[in-house]
Amino acid sequence: MSLIIRTIILACICLHSSLLKAQFDDCPYIFYDTDKIIVKWIEGGELVQKEYDKDRFKKLKISSCEAFQSKYLDLNPSDNIDYGQRFTGISKIAVLSDIHGQYDLFIKLLQAQKIINKKGKWSYGKGHFIIVGDVFDRGDSVTETLWFLYKLEKEAIKAGGKVHLLLGNHEVMVLNGDLRYIHDKYQLISEKMDMKYHELFGSNTLIGHWLRTKPVAITINDIAFAHAGFSPEFASKGFDIQSTNRLFYKKIIDKTKKDIAKNDTAKFLAKSDGPIWYRGYFKDENFTKQQATEILEHLNKKHIVVGHTSMKKVKSHFDGTIFSVDSSIKKGEKGEILIWENDQFYRGLLSGERVAF
Repeated sequence: MSLIIRTIILACICLHSSLLKAQFDDCPYIFYDTDKIIVKWIEGGELVQKEYDKDRFKKLKISSCEAFQSKYLDLNPSDNIDYGQRFTGISKIAVLSDIHGQYDLFIKLLQAQKIINKKGKWSYGKGHFIIVGDVFDRGDSVTETLWFLYKLEKEAIKAGGKVHLLLGNHEVMVLNGDLRYIHDKYQLISEKMDMKYHELFGSNTLIGHWLRTKPVAITINDIAFAHAGFSPEFASKGFDIQSTNRLFYKKIIDKTKKDIAKNDTAKFLAKSDGPIWYRGYFKDENFTKQQATEILEHLNKKHIVVGHTSMKKVKSHFDGTIFSVDSSIKKGEKGEILIWENDQFYRGLLSGERVAF
């Protein structure tokens, strides 16, 4: 074994050991058990658990998780899913992606662009705010981000607006038990709870059920949104938004790799030319504006907005037909939001400034 490999292994062991000793916190995980509600969270490095009768659940305040507000909980969520996900007549839109557990930076960015106010409340009126996938993995504040979005979704609806959380490749990975990118903190939390990490988001959990109602792709006005994008093959095979969302829900989420491989359609959608993994707009040197135009004609839209492929800033590609919004928030240093208002696209900066394309 080389000296470099031994050094890396020792560093990982030391990090794991230091985390074990740390007084870390985590937001709650809510489980349904017949007529019971079981709430588990980590406070000061220790597991806390409470159990309630479903019809006697009391408002619960967890001091170690400000993002969690029990008054917004829907303990009887609907199983109805809108696979079509088409929205029209929307006057303002804000988009970002690939938060990857960087909760503090995420909040600062939303406040800077007045999507939320200084108290973290929705302040975007009837606007629509879209997260184009990848809340999960890499960072250590995933659960805070999920609970904040869950709360913000309720506030937006009350104001006549909308929050859209799209599933990215990392959401699908975690829901399907692929845990290779989770932060060490969540490995420790799963050990504390004596559960595999993905089981904390199972279909028998409140957040897990909520995630399983989320689409992979949507359209708003004349814009199509997906985590990674719509490939030429996606268009040539005749896929649309509705069928894609339905197939992910029925044939990909909660399925093993072997099960997905048995279905050619599911296999295509879950792989590199599908909407959660495709990188061709930016990595394929042969991709052209003509191909972008043909994909948009297939979708009957004018623009595509994607995340997944990290950039230094929000960018416009192929004369504004495609916008990339993964501005490397995952590094925890900076980030940007794509804003569309008054038929104009802008880069929304952390300073609060907006720069027109």
